[in-house]
Amino acid sequence: MFCRRTELQYLKPGRLSDVMALIQILALDEDSHRRDEGLTEELQGPPKSSSSWRDLALEHPEFFRVRRDGLRGVALVARHVLPQEGEKRRPLPLEFTGHLLQAAIELHDRQIRRNDRWTYLIPIWVALIAGIFSLVVAFAGKTKTEPNQALLPTPTAVTPAATHPSRQP
Repeated sequence: MFCRRTELQYLKPGRLSDVMALIQILALDEDSHRRDEGLTEELQGPPKSSSSWRDLALEHPEFFRVRRDGLRGVALVARHVLPQEGEKRRPLPLEFTGHLLQAAIELHDRQIRRNDRWTYLIPIWVALIAGIFSLVVAFAGKTKTEPNQALLPTPTAVTPAATHPSRQP
């Protein structure tokens, strides 16, 4: 169930840009951990695809670590595992940050492709259902005739042969 929920996260409008912005702030800023208020101030507003930066980070555990106590807030998983230098952690190298951004783009593209994989089958299913429906209607229309109607004699078959106009002497 958890996997299915995260599989759809990148399909939300504005999600990729929000994730990329959060990755950049947490990878390159001098503070490795940020609270939601600091992120909102730094990024000049809340995210477009979630109610808060903390909620966005919770929806993407592949990149972000969220502390439950709220004191240290949100951190980038990759940066959190770097060795500490005193009280702070070093910012991630630009090349590594670029790889994280590329990973976010690839996850986004993969989810879009996975979501669109059945769309080419829709016209086929519609045509198939319409064909079956028309066959059912045509078959039902033929079977609605009264069963004795085909057995009734035609008027020419009832006319005696002697009075038939084409057979008079």
